[in-house]
Amino acid sequence: MTKRHQTFAFCLALALGGSACGDDGGANNGATGTGAGTGSTGSTTPPSTSAGPGSGGGDTTSTGTNGGTGGGGPTGTGGGTVDPPPVCNATAAPDVGKLALETVVGGVNRLVYAAQPKGSSDWYLVQQTGTIRVFTGGALRNEVFLDVSSQISLLSGMFDDERGLLSIAFPPDYAESGKFYIAMTPTTGTNMNRDVVLEYKRSSDPYVADPTPTKTILRPDASALNHNGGHIVFGPDGMLYVGTGDGGGGCNSDKPGAPQDPNSPFGKILRLDPNAPEPYAAAGNPFPGDGARTWHYGLRNPYRFTFDRMTDDLFIGDVGQDSYEEVDYVPAGMSGLNFGWAKYEGDHADTCPGRALREGSTYTPPIVDVDRRQSATGPFSDYVSIISGFVYRGTQVPQLRGVYLFGDYTGERMGAIMQCGAETSPITVINKNRDPNAPNAPAFTRPSGEPAFRDLTAIVEDNDGELYFVANRDSLVKIVPGT
Repeated sequence: MTKRHQTFAFCLALALGGSACGDDGGANNGATGTGAGTGSTGSTTPPSTSAGPGSGGGDTTSTGTNGGTGGGGPTGTGGGTVDPPPVCNATAAPDVGKLALETVVGGVNRLVYAAQPKGSSDWYLVQQTGTIRVFTGGALRNEVFLDVSSQISLLSGMFDDERGLLSIAFPPDYAESGKFYIAMTPTTGTNMNRDVVLEYKRSSDPYVADPTPTKTILRPDASALNHNGGHIVFGPDGMLYVGTGDGGGGCNSDKPGAPQDPNSPFGKILRLDPNAPEPYAAAGNPFPGDGARTWHYGLRNPYRFTFDRMTDDLFIGDVGQDSYEEVDYVPAGMSGLNFGWAKYEGDHADTCPGRALREGSTYTPPIVDVDRRQSATGPFSDYVSIISGFVYRGTQVPQLRGVYLFGDYTGERMGAIMQCGAETSPITVINKNRDPNAPNAPAFTRPSGEPAFRDLTAIVEDNDGELYFVANRDSLVKIVPGT
């Protein structure tokens, strides 16, 4: 999720796909606040221009969306009981109450992601260096589930490599089929610098995978070392959704125009059917021919995206370049949206001069637009690589029900909103750690002796709808009620 792009000698963010520093610095000014603008009403079709900024919070705005109420009944993607949705209120910033974090597992080096198969309480922990380990029955197994580390040798030093093993996804029938999927960018071999998606199967030992992949689901051309995307997830329709970066470089220089071209796999959310014939395009996708895999386009680096298990709505955290971060929203069932990169960064045109939207297309603005330029003064001005979270549908933290959370790899604050159809609430700012100078401000407290909450590489959901952070590059921590 790189910010720096002109030379790899600068400090680029993390091997998770993010950049720890952008070209204009993006220094944090320590500002706090309770929100960032009110949501504006969208329409049932994407507007041709971006919505105006909201009225609150300085440099961070929450804008209207492309509309629709976002579909469907409570289909759910996990194994827990889904309660009726709470009343959705977008007129005020959510009151999140007191929150805390508890460590589930720690000491897992270069941890970037975690996932549970449907119906299981086991956690599969993804290490960027190329191994997946299983946390089961309260203990971390010594034996690895999958090891692809022979294909990965990450750079170190001032360039924090974004490649490597980035995520895992389990189909709904994993218990029966044993199939699972990984996304990675190898650093050596025939797939070097290709953002590949591979199918594997578990072996006769349920905690050990067969080491040989059974299918290559996605194998685009090699690209630059940054903007790898790398998130995969099975959606509520049972299809495999894949987030791909724009190919890397500054202003989409490595694959010019690719995000605006549905026929290119770069800068997209792809919708794939691993059981279909190659190239595994899912039936019902909006584009024909070479674009048959594309579901949405015009993205820079959708490093994390999530489905609301109750409504099936889609939220995308698209990492910006030097100036703006964004969260995009898609009502359930809507396809073929153009989120504007490289014509737009966040909700702002022409930060990359000379770029154009695909002819005949309509720009879809974000619901959250974060100003992180050097001149920014808002509560999220220290953002460098936005991380999309989930709408909370669990039961253990009732004040979060219906609230969507987002964060940043290194930024000191997280955000909470209510998305009610086309209406977006103002943002509640949540400190990653409690500020002794503002003891009543929303924050995630940690038990005595626990490390501070710093880096965030993913927000993940268990089968009961409870939420967790992949924190500090080595820990999985759970959101629990505070005191």
